[in-house]
Amino acid sequence: MTVNLNQVAITGNLVRDPSLVTLASGHVLCEFQLASHHRKRDEVTGAWQEWADYFTVKAFSFQARTSHRALSKGSGVAVSGRLSSRRMLGPDGAPRHIAEIIAEAIQFLARPPGS
Repeated sequence: MTVNLNQVAITGNLVRDPSLVTLASGHVLCEFQLASHHRKRDEVTGAWQEWADYFTVKAFSFQARTSHRALSKGSGVAVSGRLSSRRMLGPDGAPRHIAEIIAEAIQFLARPPGS
């Protein structure tokens, strides 16, 4: 038997306020987009370059309610969980591959200076 590992840990800031919905099953879902910033020095010019990667995070039940109350655009957050992927059709009918982080633990961090 092969043992598989699917574990994600990421920190970043929310790019917009989180959304909260109650699913048909009665479960509560909070969804938010997280920007995780990176920096590296350009080897030629020596100037720092910065960019962000964006991730969709989904939290359920108690974590969903707590995250929705505590988080807003710009909030810092540390998320650990698992990566989930699925295929779907986009609005144009083209197939899309979606990857999302399903939160198992969420830690609220300080807001960045000036926000």
